[in-house]
Amino acid sequence: MKKSLVLLAFVFTQLSQSQTPLATVEVQSTGAVCTPGQCTALTATYFEGKATTSYTVSSIPYAPSFPFTGGTYINSNADDTWSSAVNLPFGFSFFNTNYTQILVGSNGLITFGTALNNPNGFCNWSFNQTIPNTNFPILNAIYGVYQDTNISAPPVTNPLIQNVNFYVLDTGVNVAPNRVFVANFNELPAYSCDGSNGLQTSQIVLHETTNIIEVIINKRTPCTTWISGNGVVGIQNSTGTLAYVPPGRNTGSWSATNEAWRFTPAGAPTTQLNWQINGVFVNAAPNPWNYCPQENDQIAAVVAYTNGTQTNYISGTLDYPIVVPMPALAEPFDISVCSTENPTQFVDLTPNNLHLLNGLNEIDYTIRYYQDPTDASNTANNYIQTPSAFELNDTQTLYASIESLATGCVYVKPFQVIVVPFVTPPTGPSTQNFTAGQTLADLTVIGSGIVWYDAPVGGTSLPNTTLLTNNNTYFAAQSNGGCESRNTLTNRLAVTTLLVLGTPSFSANEVKIKPNPVLDVVQIESSVLVEKVQVFGLDGREIRTDSVPFKTTSIDLRNLNSGVYFITLSAKTGKVTQKIIKK
Repeated sequence: MKKSLVLLAFVFTQLSQSQTPLATVEVQSTGAVCTPGQCTALTATYFEGKATTSYTVSSIPYAPSFPFTGGTYINSNADDTWSSAVNLPFGFSFFNTNYTQILVGSNGLITFGTALNNPNGFCNWSFNQTIPNTNFPILNAIYGVYQDTNISAPPVTNPLIQNVNFYVLDTGVNVAPNRVFVANFNELPAYSCDGSNGLQTSQIVLHETTNIIEVIINKRTPCTTWISGNGVVGIQNSTGTLAYVPPGRNTGSWSATNEAWRFTPAGAPTTQLNWQINGVFVNAAPNPWNYCPQENDQIAAVVAYTNGTQTNYISGTLDYPIVVPMPALAEPFDISVCSTENPTQFVDLTPNNLHLLNGLNEIDYTIRYYQDPTDASNTANNYIQTPSAFELNDTQTLYASIESLATGCVYVKPFQVIVVPFVTPPTGPSTQNFTAGQTLADLTVIGSGIVWYDAPVGGTSLPNTTLLTNNNTYFAAQSNGGCESRNTLTNRLAVTTLLVLGTPSFSANEVKIKPNPVLDVVQIESSVLVEKVQVFGLDGREIRTDSVPFKTTSIDLRNLNSGVYFITLSAKTGKVTQKIIKK
């Protein structure tokens, strides 16, 4: 059967749990479109964005994709501080509100509440409530890990490494519309413990378009002698009425090493798929979509991701021509096989293989031969199993199936195996006279495609220009479609040649036999005295002989069946044989 593209079939790999879904669109086809107008199912695969009215929380493998250092860092001259206002280069939806500005707090959090918190001002550290809570000190925020850390030096000893930093990444897979904002809280001492309990490292990542939030925790060890070691991981809305927290990570004294959490929007779908053909939108096309493309069609799937008032349009196209170009295959040649007395013939079909590929690489194609065109198109299993010895009884049309292993396309080309009918030997007089200088072309032999040999079996073929020699025997075979009368003693006509001496010699120019074709009586006129006239059948059998000398005579042939006959006239100076047709 036809193969799907291994391609150019596409194999779609689901994202592993550690990979963050990207706002990308892939278009796949169920198989190669081998001819214009052939239909295929097109499928657009993309991350389906959802509104941020609600979220799901999931644990993901710890596999940080972004560095914990290298961004713009918060001034370490003071502890418990907010960054200056950070303008995002993309809109980010958080609890169903679109934001383009945030603050990063030195105590392990991000807030969208820029109106309630002063840029470069005090970042509150004191809390003991679990979330959601309307009285929580900082609302409209992402906590990751929200805890009281100290960014002052001391206790910080290397502020180039031990700091709060942030950056936007717009490269590689994270180019727009898949940019990320990353906030790092790296190697920070816990307040009061000053690092005696270990250093705290975590990261918050905001993903453009998908609005996914990730919290990556390298290590968190509570300082239990200060505010009970409280820490929280989660997100909370602007009113403190709705929050999402991983299990065991609401406010409390807990430890963590190498863990990660993902907050994925889970509201109503916010994406809309549209198909384009040659840049023109197609209304109400489904997904998958059964489409029958023409050769130059350009197909794209365009997905609109809407965040509040902002919409990103992301498109995906097939990365190969929708109609696969036809390879430069040659047409197969017909094959002739010579019939024998046995009704079953055998023929080798494989010489067509290299001819069909026309210089293409053999390892890229599979060639099979079929007796049915539908089976050939479907690459069914009932192909001719032994193409080097195909058995047949009569002329037959066969079908070469050429399958491209790269695309799965199948090309079917018909050709004929021609069984040439059994070729019988030629006929003619077995003894014929000649004069000096005559050649094989001057001998009388009835048949088509006459080939002369110097032996009854095998031997060497002789050109028609071969000069005749006295008392020599030549052997004539009849050929048809490249097949000769069989290579046995009885399938070549033996003709013995006798040199006639003297001048003038008896020749056909001195004889008139008419009418020809003849219905009943044939008239013979000769300028030389004829001593004997003989009539032979096509098979060489003598039918009648008259030995009365004459120059003019008539012979009644009305009792003969219709067909071809030979009349041989013998004179002292030679013999003349002419063919006549009896109607």
